[in-house]
Amino acid sequence: MSSRYRVEYHLKSHRKDEFIEWIKGLLATPFVLHAVSPVEEGDDLTTTQRVKSKYADILKDIEQLILNKIEFDEQNMIMSESYLNGSSPEAKSRLNMLVPSIGTFFTELPLERAFLWEDSQRAISSRRMIAPSFNDIRHILNTAQILHFIKQKRIGFKNGKPLKLVTFDGDVTLYEDGGSLNDSNPVVPHILHLLANDIKVGIVTAAGYDEAESYESRLEGLMTQLHASTTLTSEQKSNLTVMGGECNYLFRYSDSIQRESSGKTYGLEYFHRETWALEEIKNWTKQEMDALLDYAEKTLNTLKVRLNLPTEIPIIRKKRAVGIVPGKRFDVSLQRHIPLKLSREQLEEIVLTLQNSISNSPTSTNIKFSCFDGGSDVWCDIGDKNLGIRCLQHFYDPENPIQPYETLHIGDQFAPMGSANDFKARLAGCTLWIASPGETVDILNRLLE
Repeated sequence: MSSRYRVEYHLKSHRKDEFIEWIKGLLATPFVLHAVSPVEEGDDLTTTQRVKSKYADILKDIEQLILNKIEFDEQNMIMSESYLNGSSPEAKSRLNMLVPSIGTFFTELPLERAFLWEDSQRAISSRRMIAPSFNDIRHILNTAQILHFIKQKRIGFKNGKPLKLVTFDGDVTLYEDGGSLNDSNPVVPHILHLLANDIKVGIVTAAGYDEAESYESRLEGLMTQLHASTTLTSEQKSNLTVMGGECNYLFRYSDSIQRESSGKTYGLEYFHRETWALEEIKNWTKQEMDALLDYAEKTLNTLKVRLNLPTEIPIIRKKRAVGIVPGKRFDVSLQRHIPLKLSREQLEEIVLTLQNSISNSPTSTNIKFSCFDGGSDVWCDIGDKNLGIRCLQHFYDPENPIQPYETLHIGDQFAPMGSANDFKARLAGCTLWIASPGETVDILNRLLE
C-alpha cells in the first residue's frame, strides 16, 4: 500500500516539473535501448561507456537549446515595444515549443559537464534497472548552475558576471522544518564565507514577523557567529539581510543595536517598508490587502467545515498572512495534550482550493499573493518571493540593482503549482532546488571551494 501511494502521489500534475519530466523522457530512450540487463550483458564496462556517451550527447543538445532560448529571449526583449504594439508576433525558441511551460534562463548551463561530474558521484550510467530519475536531473541542473558561477568567478568582474547575491529559504533549506540556526549548524561558516567574499546574503522566508526578536531567535547561531567574527568588516556583516513574509518585512544585521530585553548590542535592524519596497508593493493599499486576507480566511473556514477538520485545528490571522496550522487536543485517558496533524491529502486539497479560489476572486486583481503548503500547515501570504528577491536586488544598490544573472536563490519548494512558494523566485534570478539542509551545505561547499 505504501509503495502504491508513493507512485500515485508523484504522478500528481501539480507536483511535476515539466522541464525535468521532459529531460527524464529523453534520457529514458538510451536507458531502454542501451542499458541492457546484467543477465544479457557481455561487457559491463563497454555498456556503461556507451550509455554515458548517449546521456552526455542528449544533455549537450539540451545545453544548446537553452543557449538558443536565451538568444530568443534577448531578441524579444529588444523588440518588446513593437510586440506590445501588435506589429509582429513574439518569436518562440525551439525549447519553448517543446516545453511550453518553460521559464526564463538567466545564464548558460553546462549540462554535459554537470552530468559527467554527477555520474562520477552517483554512477547514473552504471544503473541497469533504474533509469535517470527526477532527483538525478535535479542534481545535474544544480551542478550546472554551480559550474557556471565558478566559471564567472574565474573570469572575474571585468569580463565575467560573477555572483553578487545569494538568497535562501528558511525551513528545510538552512535548517530542519520548524528548526533554527544554532552555533553547530554547518551552514553558518559557509554563510560567513559568502559574506567574506563580498557576496550579499538574504534569507527570504515566509515566516512573517514585524519584530526583529522573532527572527533573531531562529537565527541565533548565525547572529552570534557574525558578531564574534574578527575577520569580517562592519560593511560585510551588514550585507546579511532577512526578508520576512515573502516581501513584507526587511531587516539588516547591525553591530550597533541595543536590545533592552536581552542586553545584546547586536542583531537585526528593522527597515520601514517605504525605504525599500518596489513601487508596485507601495501601491497596495491596506484595504486591498485586508480584503484579500478576509477572503482567504473565509475560504479556509469553509474548507475546515467541508473537510470535517477538528475544531482544535486553528486558523491564524497575521498582518500580511493567514493560515491553518496543526493543533492539540486534550486526551482524557492519557491526561495530556496530543498533536492533531493535517494529512497530506488535506494539505494539498486546502492549498490548491485556496489558490484557485483567490485567483478567481476580484480581491486578487491588483495584489500579488502566494499560497503554499509548508509540510504541516497551509498559508496565504501577501506578495511572493519574486518580489522579495527583487526588493533585495534594489535595496543593496538602488542606483545599479543586482541583476538576475548575478543572483542565486536556494530553496526546497519549487513545485510548479500551488504548494511551493520558492517557485516564483525563478522569475528573479538563478535557482538551486535542494531537498535538505545537508544538500545546502554540500552545494555551498562546492560553490565556495
